[in-house]
Amino acid sequence: MTEAAVAPDDGDGSDELMASGAAGGLARFSRYRAMKTVRKLAEDIGVRVRTTRNETRAARYLAGRFRAFGYEVKVRRFEVDGAISRNVIATRSDAIRFPFVLGGHMDTVPRAPGANDNASGVAVVLEVARLLKDDPRGRFFRFVAFGSEEYGKNGKHHVGSQVMVNRMTRRARRRTPGMLSVDMIADGRPLIAGYSGFASGVVARDVYRKLDRAGIGVTFRVLCDCSDHGPFERRGIPAAFLWSGDEPNYHDPSDTVENMSVKDLARTGRGVRAYVRSFNRALIRRYRRH
Repeated sequence: MTEAAVAPDDGDGSDELMASGAAGGLARFSRYRAMKTVRKLAEDIGVRVRTTRNETRAARYLAGRFRAFGYEVKVRRFEVDGAISRNVIATRSDAIRFPFVLGGHMDTVPRAPGANDNASGVAVVLEVARLLKDDPRGRFFRFVAFGSEEYGKNGKHHVGSQVMVNRMTRRARRRTPGMLSVDMIADGRPLIAGYSGFASGVVARDVYRKLDRAGIGVTFRVLCDCSDHGPFERRGIPAAFLWSGDEPNYHDPSDTVENMSVKDLARTGRGVRAYVRSFNRALIRRYRRH
């Protein structure tokens, strides 16, 4: 971090999705699996500054995990600071044409292993992708591990998400129903759900309500343009930001697995699981009206 029915031409198919149990439950969020991802990124790979070899290693690892779940994966390269960074984008083969984007950034600042910022958010995104890989609701989502969210030599941040939005067609920006950035969510209480106020707050308010009703301690705020939700909002796409607030290890070598909260990671995972359970075609249609 830096400080339902859809139109037929969107390829949603028939009523099979609603009849196949889309309102039912999902498997439990696994803190064990999520922590394996955190340890892989923060300990085995380590500091993942944008455009460096370790950011590339993280992209390859995450692409491999998404593929192992059966997703179609595209690794989109882009230039920043005179070098190459990457976004890892995973979508099911039967996905709707313009899915909801659920993402988190995989890079870190120099010297920081980034356990909380943001191996924690990427781990939640990856584990939720696993939960949805065979679920009818999985068709509604595109999962993204963003590169180059942190500031770099050119003085810009959340570059990967900005590149993704810039590369969308005008119709894709209009039809993409929303976006949720999961960033730095494993330290601090309560969890914060919010947005930056550049676009509709419909997604952010829904995230807050779903987590609150699921018994997750959460507050709602209008927040800074300081994560990957920002570029989406600025192009009119409703977006939200999940964050656990300021903490003493932020952007520091002390942002290690030992100093993050596994309990808070699991809490956020349960919250995002509760949110994605609510998805159906009517919700997609409602988001697209904003």
